[in-house]
Amino acid sequence: MKLSLRLLLLLPFIFVVVGCPADDETPPIQSRPYLEVYNEDIAEIEDFMESHYITVDASYNVSFTKITATTPGTPIFDALDTSASQNNPAKPLKFKTISKEGVDHKLYYLKLNEGAGSNPTRLDSVFTAYKGYKTDLSSFDAASSPTWFQLQEVIQGWQEVFPEFKSSNGQTINPDGTITYNNFGAGVMFVPSGLAYFSGTGGGAIGSYTPIIFSFKLMNVRYKDHDGDKILSKDEYGGPASGTPLDTDGDGKPDYADFDDDNDGKLTKNELFDVLPAIQKINGYYNFNDIPDCNGNRPAITKRKHLSNSCQ
Repeated sequence: MKLSLRLLLLLPFIFVVVGCPADDETPPIQSRPYLEVYNEDIAEIEDFMESHYITVDASYNVSFTKITATTPGTPIFDALDTSASQNNPAKPLKFKTISKEGVDHKLYYLKLNEGAGSNPTRLDSVFTAYKGYKTDLSSFDAASSPTWFQLQEVIQGWQEVFPEFKSSNGQTINPDGTITYNNFGAGVMFVPSGLAYFSGTGGGAIGSYTPIIFSFKLMNVRYKDHDGDKILSKDEYGGPASGTPLDTDGDGKPDYADFDDDNDGKLTKNELFDVLPAIQKINGYYNFNDIPDCNGNRPAITKRKHLSNSCQ
């Protein structure tokens, strides 16, 4: 296998501190303008989807074939969902627009199977099998067996696309010890370099300013609790695909990373522990929908007790 994607995906977040360059040292190459690169990337991605068709087997393994006179097929781009809701089941090629560095990046993804389990947020971990390609169909890395990735630590394309899918809703252990995952999410994403490595090189396996493609299967999700308050970070985020981190007290620190969400001088975990009758827990974490508001309503009608210092 080529350089592990676990390392590749982390590269945009690895920084090396160096001293001042010597007088005769070559100055660093300046990054190209995001808009200029994006225009090239999106043209390359759309050309790929217009000139290739996709084959998908029963296990959602995919292969791409270039359309020629002797290998005809339906272009991937013909499956584009142009509806405002992006919810046309007959058109599995979806897109979302991601603003970065002043440029609106169109991020296409094929929803081969939505899945039947749970959506991650970009704060959570995903258990996924994948294969990464360049548009010339050379593969730079793959994992046929699923592995765990924390979405906060990988490229933005993954952070944006995985929350649009759900995990498996169960698994079967086969007589030979292998595991079959049931009704898992499966798809393909087409990532402009601005949402991937941009001017980085992906460890040399990808190259600067290179749009990339991933096929993937989402087998499982592991939800995180960043601040240890026994409220899952997904509940303090606002939703899987389009959530905005909550910041109840406006201190610039999101609730999922704030030990005192309402700035009332009392730790959130202690404030919730003291609620009577006790708040329900699911797998050791507070059921967000059972946290009462200041008036004791369950489910809450106004702000939940731990989110308003006026409750004190």
